[in-house]
Amino acid sequence: MSPSSALRHLIWLAGLSFWLASVAFAADPFARATLATKGTIYAGQQVEVDIDVFVPNYFLSPPQFPLFDIPGTVVTMPDDRGMNLNETVNGEDFSGIRKTYVITPQAAGDYTLPKIEIPFGYAAVPGQTSQGQVTVPSLTFSVAAVPGASGGAPGVTAGELTITQAFDRELKGLQTGDALVRTVTIRAAGVAPMMIPVPSFNAPDGVQIYPHDPVLTEERTPRGEITAGLRKDTATYVFTRQGTFSLPAIALQWFNPASGKTETAEADGAEITVAAAPAATDRALAPPAAPPAEEPVDRLWWAGLAAAVLAFALLTQLAANLFGRLERSLEAALMRRAQSEATAFRHVLDACRAHDPARLETALDAWSRKTGNLPLSRWLDGFADTQTRTAFASYRQSRYATAPIDREEPDLAHLYSGLKASRQRWLEAVSGDSNAPAGELPELNPVLDLSPRANL
Repeated sequence: MSPSSALRHLIWLAGLSFWLASVAFAADPFARATLATKGTIYAGQQVEVDIDVFVPNYFLSPPQFPLFDIPGTVVTMPDDRGMNLNETVNGEDFSGIRKTYVITPQAAGDYTLPKIEIPFGYAAVPGQTSQGQVTVPSLTFSVAAVPGASGGAPGVTAGELTITQAFDRELKGLQTGDALVRTVTIRAAGVAPMMIPVPSFNAPDGVQIYPHDPVLTEERTPRGEITAGLRKDTATYVFTRQGTFSLPAIALQWFNPASGKTETAEADGAEITVAAAPAATDRALAPPAAPPAEEPVDRLWWAGLAAAVLAFALLTQLAANLFGRLERSLEAALMRRAQSEATAFRHVLDACRAHDPARLETALDAWSRKTGNLPLSRWLDGFADTQTRTAFASYRQSRYATAPIDREEPDLAHLYSGLKASRQRWLEAVSGDSNAPAGELPELNPVLDLSPRANL
């Protein structure tokens, strides 16, 4: 071979190596962190951060997004559902899943996401499960102090805040000893219910006030997205004397990041006039009536009646105790049955029979978490035959393939029998009993035999 020909082959091999390296690099899973909240961020304001995880081809087990901590903040993940994504990077098709975290900083300053590692399973090679893990890139955001707030205290920072109130009766015609119930509802857009401050119920002299436990809820769109936090507080006023009383207004200051101003929401006060309760009507005194003539008392009859009543009461109490024990035992047995491994696997088989891929995904995830078989692909590698693993890979490809041409109709009927046989082999392995029956799962009808028994 001539030197020029050898040089051309060397250059060609080097170029091929660089091309293969670039393709392998482009096909690696990756993660992305994006600050979804735009503009100036103020203390007490909810900050949305989107975490995206991308893999080539499709997922075979969903990524496990952790709930992390950032000092000086409250971190929540309000929606457990993920958003499916598709993206092309350097000519490679990627499937992605997004989770949105809500971070509420309590003071001004700079905040940085901690190190977040997210494991998952994906099809690096179609039909084969590969375990992967990505580290979320670092993300820092700055939080400004609320103008006019001392020490950068957050107060209430919301997109909108309103206060409404209602009374359980007319404010006229009250008398001493009467009670008046006042219910105040605070709606804060973009604020978690637990972050809404407690309203102050004050009462003047002569009025006793009894606050009730608050009710915290969330306002959601028809798609389940959280739009606002709701806090409902109730207090009962009892008027102990007559007079005119002023129930104070309930006001709450909040900062509007859109306008950059501090605003006030208020529920009006009320003027209450309470009259004296009418005195009891005096009855004219009359000479006492003559006592009625006493009739002879049959003591034996009354004694028998008292004994019969006592016996009936004892029997009723005994029957109630026995029935209560039976009911509690039955409820406990049904609860154990409903939370058992067998019930979780029955949901998997029901989803296969119904040919419902989405329902099967939820049932498989619940069963694998309950039994500790995570990831599920490892369990299949240990107990499933080749046909079952192939059917499962076809099912996952039909769920997560990026291109429509890659999607095939999954064979859930074959997956039904394969998963059932795999579970039987797994039960025999973990129990050491090779003679375990391989029939259908037990029926979920309650039984009266409530003696303890081992879970499947």
